[in-house]
Amino acid sequence: MLIFRGQDGVDTSDAALKERISLHVNWIKKLGDQHIDSQRLEDSGTHLISHDRVITDGPFIEAKEIILGYTIIAAKNMDEAVFLTKTCPLLNYFEIMVRPVIS
Repeated sequence: MLIFRGQDGVDTSDAALKERISLHVNWIKKLGDQHIDSQRLEDSGTHLISHDRVITDGPFIEAKEIILGYTIIAAKNMDEAVFLTKTCPLLNYFEIMVRPVIS
């Protein structure tokens, strides 16, 4: 699973968002059968649960801690997953965390 995390200073305009979505869709097409699923998360509606309290819609500490979305890919091992992640054009805009999923 590739987890896309926010970065400070990223253009959040509608035009920039459309461009990044287009880049991501084209990358997914190149992955072919290795692409399993992708979802962008809603910009609002976040509930952070911590023991006995709920914080709705922030405040959040830093943009880099915000999860923007995820992509699930099929890879033989972590090395291949990292290699494929390095080909993702969104790496120019966001941090991407690579995590194995138990199947």
